[in-house]
Amino acid sequence: MNQRETWQVGAARVTPLNAGDLRLRLAEEMAVPEEVWRPRYADLFEAVSACPSLSALVELGEMRLLVDANDYRATVTPGSEYAIADYTPPPDIPTQLAALGVSTGDITHVVITHAHWDHFAGLTTPTADGVALTYPNARHYFGGADWRADETQAALADPTSLEARTLGAVHAAGALTLVDAREELAEGVAILPAPGETPGHQLVRVASGGQTLYIIGDLLHHPIEVEYPDWMVTWAEPASMRESRRWWLADALAERALVVAAHFALPGHIEQADDGGMRWAPVTAG
Repeated sequence: MNQRETWQVGAARVTPLNAGDLRLRLAEEMAVPEEVWRPRYADLFEAVSACPSLSALVELGEMRLLVDANDYRATVTPGSEYAIADYTPPPDIPTQLAALGVSTGDITHVVITHAHWDHFAGLTTPTADGVALTYPNARHYFGGADWRADETQAALADPTSLEARTLGAVHAAGALTLVDAREELAEGVAILPAPGETPGHQLVRVASGGQTLYIIGDLLHHPIEVEYPDWMVTWAEPASMRESRRWWLADALAERALVVAAHFALPGHIEQADDGGMRWAPVTAG
């Protein structure tokens, strides 16, 4: 997914921006026993596929909100387990924003959904003296539980780590807000805690003109998880992931919400399936 398409949600405009595709093989990522997936989904689980690493720009009134910020070239190097052979990534996120007429200085809010590198690596830009905030006028929002996690604190203590050069730099600049509960960013725009992928994982809900948008980070990694919400990646915390998915899937279905997931090629809706469960329905712009 390299093209930029915009969806309208009431008065809000959302444009997913792909930092670059990542190599994905479900059999390696999912905590689902082979005897469970093989009878029906062998082709799906064994295939090696490309999945995007999405940020999302939300424009509503004076707000220019960016959800997640990867720097693909700085993090997916040749030989990486996530690298795709002979793949050329799209322009970086700041360049894609500029093509939409939005400068990095125009961004008013940045929400980092959680503490995984492909969601925060682009928060700063290298300079001759160190790093500078990529979005210098933005307030940045990060899950408090992720910030306090031992792994994050250990990384922040190492000045050479990616965390120190990005999250740490934003914090040192006084531009970081830690989120531990629902946080209202503007009328109709809120951060909602949704732990499971990490303890501090969070999503963004936008409500405008009777319509709803969710930008859900890694609450789901693949559409098959809508059909089977107990299926999840190996590193997720099962109980909290199930609970986050339980309330969110019910709300997204009831609201007929547009959903942007960080690793889904297209936005979509949650729909009722014929068997009484749920399914993913991708949509195109227009």
